[in-house]
Amino acid sequence: MTDTIQLLLLTAICWLLWTLVNRQRGLEDVTSRLDRLEEIRAQVAKLAARGGDLDLRRLEHVLIDIRDGQKRLEERLLQLAEAAQSSASSGAPTPTAAGEGERKSAVTLGERVTNRLLAMGYERIQLVTSHDELQGVLDAGGSGDVLVEARRAGATCKGRVTLRNGGIAGVELKSTHAMFP
Repeated sequence: MTDTIQLLLLTAICWLLWTLVNRQRGLEDVTSRLDRLEEIRAQVAKLAARGGDLDLRRLEHVLIDIRDGQKRLEERLLQLAEAAQSSASSGAPTPTAAGEGERKSAVTLGERVTNRLLAMGYERIQLVTSHDELQGVLDAGGSGDVLVEARRAGATCKGRVTLRNGGIAGVELKSTHAMFP
């Protein structure tokens, strides 16, 4: 009986040693990866030393130029999309969907005006022109003015968006602060 207990104890000790050796190998792998931290620290120190050479004002101006270029690109893409949509919508609607097409066109026109103003940096955009008046603009060949109110940089702006042939030809919004002497 003692031989079986000794054999079991020996087996348990061997298993425990085998587990500890494997655990040791795993820890060695982890610590070898941690040795790279010194390399990373040295590289970060180099970057920090070079960071003092950066001209933050110049960097800020570059970022502003990039933002302005992105706004101009977005505005131009909207113009192209509107031009493509107005040329595609210049065809007559089918007789079965004529009323539905007119209703969608007025909504689409309002959305296009809103999207243009959003791209220009305005927020809280409200169309003063009613839905029926928008439909009237569409019935007049897509030419006319849409009155809008919006906010930009915290200031309330009022004005109009001029439409020609279903496309946005111009945007004239002025801050209400400019109206007072």
